[in-house]
Amino acid sequence: MEEKIITLVVLSFEKAHILKSLLEAEGIECFLENTNLIQGAVSTGVKVNISEIHLEKAMPVLESMMQEELEPVEVENIPPRILLPIDFSEYSKKAAQFALDWAQELEAELTVFHTYFNPIISTMPFSDTFAYEVNTEEMAMELEEKAGEGMEEMKAYLNKINEQLDNPVSIKMELVKGIAEDEIVKYSKVYRPLVIIMGTRGADRKATDLIGSVTAEVMEAAKVPVLAIPENFEYSGLGGLKKVLYATDFQEADFRSLEKLELLIRPLNMEVTCGHVSSKEHSQWDEVRMAGLKEHIKSNYNEELVKCDLIEHEDLFVGIESYVRDNSIDMLSFTRRRRNLISKIINPNLAKKMLFHSTTPLLVFND
Repeated sequence: MEEKIITLVVLSFEKAHILKSLLEAEGIECFLENTNLIQGAVSTGVKVNISEIHLEKAMPVLESMMQEELEPVEVENIPPRILLPIDFSEYSKKAAQFALDWAQELEAELTVFHTYFNPIISTMPFSDTFAYEVNTEEMAMELEEKAGEGMEEMKAYLNKINEQLDNPVSIKMELVKGIAEDEIVKYSKVYRPLVIIMGTRGADRKATDLIGSVTAEVMEAAKVPVLAIPENFEYSGLGGLKKVLYATDFQEADFRSLEKLELLIRPLNMEVTCGHVSSKEHSQWDEVRMAGLKEHIKSNYNEELVKCDLIEHEDLFVGIESYVRDNSIDMLSFTRRRRNLISKIINPNLAKKMLFHSTTPLLVFND
């Protein structure tokens, strides 16, 4: 019988090599796909492939490496801040303009953050066959120089917009070397922004590219809210944002997320709809839980700006997409639940699905 090869996980270049070393130490053969040995750490999306018969043995190794830290983010007495990771692309510019406008409304400081690949610190001897690049120092200097030039261009772009604002925003520029998603999450733990704002690519990219997106990785790991601005989103100023849909499943975390959401969008006077996708099988029980949520909203929020709605559909993803389209929703929001690693791999979560199949900005909270 022919061995079936499966993809265990998709990781950044460096993490994929680390996992490969750990698996081989346990006697599990594996190979990597979609790698770039010259500038591997520039992009994510490296598949770690193993034989299906080794899956049960490989899962504890993967679980151990991917174990998330559970330290809460303290936000007391921290001045309002927005973190804007960029990669100098056009969709990064769109996210930058959005972030600058929102920072003005929140009277927040804006930090523009870029990570560039450093071959000297990223080239590691994972195996005897790993080749060390001959010109790593020259490559590192060139990449750092290009990153610096890109930051200067972005600074000039934002300053030009900032000068036209009634209340100019305080802008900081941060340039670091490393793996983008790792450095963004690490910096956010220290900087503790109200929100991380990032641009995303459109839905025309291949699925293998989407899985390894830096935005999706940050969304998975960051302890603060992450707002993703789709490449195809038509931005005409914050004044054009009127409605936000918060997709709820009546969990306790939803109440905490609603408080954070209200704080973030308060200056925008957006109308919030707490929507729940309900199937016919659960509709009666969902109506009871929705009544409880309405009472909570009545006691804590302005009912003119926050309302509730049951979305009748058998498919969660299609139900939300249809509601967003039919009700002219300008922003979608929900809380990403912590799940075990197996369920993450087998069932891609709603955040990732919506991230790459929507033209609507997506604001994700982490439970």
